[in-house]
Amino acid sequence: MKSSADLSSPRIAWDHFADPESGLAGKKKLQLRVLVFVAHPDDETIGASSVMSRVADVSVIFLTDGAPHDPCFWSPDAKGTREDYANMRWNEAKAAMALMNISPERILCLGGVDQDAIHGLPVLVPRFVELLRQQQPDIVVTHPYEGGHPDHDTAGLIAHLGAKSLVRGGHKPVAIVEMTSYHLRDSRCVTGEFLATNGASPPELAVELSLEEQEIKKKMIECYRSQRLVLEAYPVKAERFRLAPEYDFSYPPHPGKLWYECLRWPITGERWRQLAVEAVTQCDEAAWA
Repeated sequence: MKSSADLSSPRIAWDHFADPESGLAGKKKLQLRVLVFVAHPDDETIGASSVMSRVADVSVIFLTDGAPHDPCFWSPDAKGTREDYANMRWNEAKAAMALMNISPERILCLGGVDQDAIHGLPVLVPRFVELLRQQQPDIVVTHPYEGGHPDHDTAGLIAHLGAKSLVRGGHKPVAIVEMTSYHLRDSRCVTGEFLATNGASPPELAVELSLEEQEIKKKMIECYRSQRLVLEAYPVKAERFRLAPEYDFSYPPHPGKLWYECLRWPITGERWRQLAVEAVTQCDEAAWA
């Protein structure tokens, strides 16, 4: 399905997405092709369940398989090898997607490893660009650059690099729309809200979920049994989206420590930004065109 609307620029696509009558908050299925690109199985449920239920043509791509190399970061439910844990996460995702009538053929994994996706950019970016060329989405829904999780930031980075590669290759531009994730604010982890941007704030859309949609979202969360302790912190009544701002990935998303640095995960924000800048340079040199 391809939309008949004029979506010749990201801003026009956003306006169509956010229209109060015919957009995501309207009463009819939104006639767009949307690719939900998230870091891990369960992120799509946290931030974009309304997209999956209200958009006519949706595919879901996971950046990683949800299984870190280090077992100390695994769920207590995980047994066996890292591959066994990844299979558990994949099966949970398929069960959750089935509640939205999204078939397994519309669920893909880009092949990154949880917490380490930034190290795989030379492989992951070309894979994403090829998927964009094949699927030709009107909109990519993904994470904002907020320093909450390194894989969230990497998904956002890849989305931006992919969009630039499309334009450079002469393809129709794709709009990048962000969903909320989490970030550090006032010494605590904030969910369901965007980190404030420098300069003018991009337009936002708040979507109130119906009681039926809230129940489905709760059931989707229940499918992710291995993540149940984490998912308890997320709201189910509403979801927020915004048109992605332009980022300078050489700078941190906010002053001070990032949330994942507070958790003392292996990668630092400084190292993440070094790798991000290398990827941006490669993209600017048309390495992935």
